Amino acid sequence: MATIHFDSDAELEYLKGLTVGIIGYGNQGRAQALNLRDSGVDVRVGAREGGPSESLALADGMETYEIGRVVSSSQILVLTLPDEQMVSVYRNAIEPFLTADKTFIFAHGFAVHHRLLRLPQEADIILVAPTGPGHQLRTLYLEGRGLPALIAVEQDFSGYAHKRCLAYARAIGSTRAGAIETTFAEETVTDLFCEQAVLCGGLPELIKASFETLVTKGYQPELAYISCLKEVKLIADLLFSRGLPGMRQAISTTAAYGAALSGPEIIDGRAREKLTQILTRIEDGSFAASFIHDLAAGDSRQTGILGEQLRAEKHSRLARTGTYLSSSIHF
Repeated sequence: MATIHFDSDAELEYLKGLTVGIIGYGNQGRAQALNLRDSGVDVRVGAREGGPSESLALADGMETYEIGRVVSSSQILVLTLPDEQMVSVYRNAIEPFLTADKTFIFAHGFAVHHRLLRLPQEADIILVAPTGPGHQLRTLYLEGRGLPALIAVEQDFSGYAHKRCLAYARAIGSTRAGAIETTFAEETVTDLFCEQAVLCGGLPELIKASFETLVTKGYQPELAYISCLKEVKLIADLLFSRGLPGMRQAISTTAAYGAALSGPEIIDGRAREKLTQILTRIEDGSFAASFIHDLAAGDSRQTGILGEQLRAEKHSRLARTGTYLSSSIHF
C-alpha cells in the first residue's frame, strides 16, 4: 500500500526562517503562494516587471521582484512554470543567479524526470504535486480542507529534504487530505498517461465519435450533445465520490446492463494494445522528445498538431451545437 502522510507527520518548523520564491504565478503557482502566505511562510514572487503575473501578484498583496533577484534571495525555489516554458526560463532567468544550497520544488516531474534542467548537485530536489487545479487547492484550503498531493525527493543534499517536502505539503494544505509518496518518474508517467489515455485524449475522442455516430444516423444534435457530453459530469461526479462499484450501484439497471455489454466491446484487445503503446511511448521518452522537438519547431496552440485540433473542434458540429444550447438552455 502507498505511504500517505498527514498533518501529524509534517512540521512547519522546517520552513521557518526560509524564504520561498515562486517562479510561475499561474493557476498552480498563485494558489500555492497564497496558501503558503496564509500558513505563515515568507513568500515572494518572481515576475517580469510590468507583466500580467506581476500585476496579479501585486493585486493579491504578494511581494514581487525580478526573477533573478528572487532566485538569489530565496532558499527555496518553487518552479510552477508550464512544461514548455520551463527550460528557457530556467536557463535564462534562473540558472545565472543560482547560489549554493537551494531547495527546488516542482509541481510536476516532467522537466526533472527527462533531465531537461542542469540542476545543481548541491541542492535538494523535491516534488509536491497537488492532484488537482490551483483553484481547487486554494478553495479547499480556505474551507479548512486540503487537496491531496503526490510527494517525492529526487535529491537530498541537505539531509532535510524529506522533512521540507512534508512541511511544504502541509503549508499548502495537502497533508490535511493526505500526501502520497511516489517518485518523479512515477508521477510523470502516470500523469501523462492518464491525460492522454483518459482525461484529455481518450474521453474527448469518445465523446466526439459517439456524437457523430448519433447525428449521422439522423438523431437530433442537441440530444446527442446532452447525452454524450453534458451527462459526463454526472458520471464523473459519481466516480469521484463513490468509485466504480458505487457508480454502478447508483445508475439504472438498464444503464448497468448496457455498460456491462458494450464497455468491453469498445475497450477490447485492440484498444488495450493501443493503451500499452501510449504508455511505452511515455516511458521510453519518445513522447517527451516529440513534444520538445515540435514546440522548438514552432508548434503551439495556434499552429501544428495542437492548432489543427483546436481549429477542427472549434468549428465542428459538436461545438456549434454546444454554443446553441448554451444560449438557449440554462444547465
